[in-house]
Amino acid sequence: MSEPIKRLLVLTGEVSGDLHASFLIKAIKKQIPDVLIYAVGSEKLQKEGAVIIADISKKSTIGFLEALTVIPTLLKLRKKIITLFNKIKIDRVICVDYQGFNMIMAKEAKRRNIPIAYYILPQEWVWGSEKGMNKVVATADKMVAIFKDEYKSYKKYTDDVVYYGHPLVDIIKQYKENQVNKIRPKQKLISIFPGSRKQEIKYVFPSMIKIMKYLIDIDKKYQFVINLPNKQFLNKITQILSEAKLDIPIRFSQTYETLEESEFAIVTSGTICLETTILETPHVILYRFNRLSFPLIKRALKKFKYKYFSLTNILAGKEIAKEYLQNYREKDVAVHINELFKEKSGLNKVKKDLKIASEKLTNGKSTEIIDSVASYILN
Repeated sequence: MSEPIKRLLVLTGEVSGDLHASFLIKAIKKQIPDVLIYAVGSEKLQKEGAVIIADISKKSTIGFLEALTVIPTLLKLRKKIITLFNKIKIDRVICVDYQGFNMIMAKEAKRRNIPIAYYILPQEWVWGSEKGMNKVVATADKMVAIFKDEYKSYKKYTDDVVYYGHPLVDIIKQYKENQVNKIRPKQKLISIFPGSRKQEIKYVFPSMIKIMKYLIDIDKKYQFVINLPNKQFLNKITQILSEAKLDIPIRFSQTYETLEESEFAIVTSGTICLETTILETPHVILYRFNRLSFPLIKRALKKFKYKYFSLTNILAGKEIAKEYLQNYREKDVAVHINELFKEKSGLNKVKKDLKIASEKLTNGKSTEIIDSVASYILN
């Protein structure tokens, strides 16, 4: 009989990982109420009672050159986690996304015979990297896929992978169940999601500002609301808004309420694409990087397995949300959005396509996705 689980270490690296891990921990505590959880995480994990040993979500980057600036922080954190391994008996390590650093720490855990569960697997499946997938399979004891294609790809290499559906389906379902009153979209309200990384605020948000100004020039009836995951970049956001002479309301961590209120959204890449898809909010996705990093990113993208970059379009198998990469013109984005608003049938068609795409995020069963993940990891 295996020993009871008393202490877990949860490793996340970004705001989205903190969100997913917090719901997983909540499900784990239903089964083991007195479990002690150490975590590399942020506000949401802390709210669930985790002992936060470090928060690196504010250091999250996008781009090759930008990643170099985080190396000293990660080296210090590696040392801190190894010290934790040596001082305390950790019964299981749960890695959540953030593959670069988490794979390094998973190997350290494996050397110490600590079982490793990987939740939200490294994205080797979208790059078609056999070598990368073999490394993950050789390191993790249990793997939880959150996409069907991801599951099929990893299943070719191991039987230690499961798929229950995407956790956001559960998370948004819980949000809707807790709603007191149904939220209805406000006419011509467009929500703006600048992202959670420093580079997104620096390179993408100014582009969003230009798009908003073009839309206002086209039609003064357009309204906007900005949603931020936290107050980390509030000063920078308000400074950019002030310089642009725009007075736009700002919300914090109200993603689902904001999307439900909006007829449209302008977003960066990442988890927000799936959230807009599940909530059936038509949107466009913007990608913009440091000009020095972009040639390296462009070269890497040649290995990308899919025709589209956003999860919305990968799920749909076609472009239902327009993607704008690096050298686009903001005026073209504004014109595209306005065309959709001019023909309401266009927005309705996108909504129907989003609904069909979101249905691909379930495994066709009525079981609670996150509870199933927790049971699999613990048993």
